[in-house]
Amino acid sequence: MRLFALSAFAAAALASAAFTAPAHATADGPDAWRVTGVSASDVLNVRVGPGTGYFVISALPHNARGLQLGTCVPTVTREQYFALSEAAQQRLNGYSAWCVVIYEGQQLGWVNRRFLTEDG
Repeated sequence: MRLFALSAFAAAALASAAFTAPAHATADGPDAWRVTGVSASDVLNVRVGPGTGYFVISALPHNARGLQLGTCVPTVTREQYFALSEAAQQRLNGYSAWCVVIYEGQQLGWVNRRFLTEDG
């Protein structure tokens, strides 16, 4: 069963695929990811849980590449998503997606998905 993690990034990708609802297929995503949107003088915080309420346990360089993703939240199946009311879909789409990140073979923790992009 494919799981879908919702994110603003995925909205644009799925809109171009003729879907009306933003969702991100974690099972069919890129093989590698890179950090984006972090200034050269900064790092991407890695947290012990999915949200800013969790403390920082590590950091990724602003130019980290070759990242692998584990679980992303929130997740719902495609069937679950389209069974939701439009109001519930909009509410779910408003949540920020967080993903477990693996860097240089080590699982580090959680990062906000908006700071990741496909590593091409």
